[in-house]
Amino acid sequence: MSKTVIFDLGGVYFTNGTRIAIGRIATRYTLERATVADILNGDAGGKYRTGMLSAEEFWRQARRQWGIDVPSEELASIWYQSYRPDGGTVGIIDRLKKAGHQILYLSNNTAERVAYLDREFGFLDKFDDGIFSHLARRKKPDPVIYQQILAKAIHPAAACIFIEDKPEQLKPAQDLGMTVITFKTSAQLERKLKTLGLFEDD
Repeated sequence: MSKTVIFDLGGVYFTNGTRIAIGRIATRYTLERATVADILNGDAGGKYRTGMLSAEEFWRQARRQWGIDVPSEELASIWYQSYRPDGGTVGIIDRLKKAGHQILYLSNNTAERVAYLDREFGFLDKFDDGIFSHLARRKKPDPVIYQQILAKAIHPAAACIFIEDKPEQLKPAQDLGMTVITFKTSAQLERKLKTLGLFEDD
């Protein structure tokens, strides 16, 4: 029986690029990791991911808080280049599609980062559809964005599986009746999906 399988991107399809970028930025510009994280993962980062701050406004706030005079493009490049596809996850998606499952993404993301990653890796072609927070104007774990992804699913919530590396972002999906998987590694994910009978060759 086919299912709808919904993937987070950063930390599942890609490396956890934000965490990596925090370390790289902190090291390069001699900053405290917490100071960098406060921008990328804090209020400004949340507003940027939901389209409430433009890229220019976001990086202006970052430079001001970090006390550095660095081109926005340089900082953005460090962030974006910290993301690399997880080959194991990519292979899993290929197998799931071959088995006839619908593949969606649900991602807290920015327009600029999506454009860069798709240009570099062509990842959007791997998915049937999905939702980005910068277009939805909401981000996980806001329950509304999970309802929005269910509206794109061809199956009811009980036949949907949501895969996410951040446990706090799984609960709203579970509350709506989806099966949830906390992602740790692609090998662990493959084992879990096998137990759910999602591969045609199992």
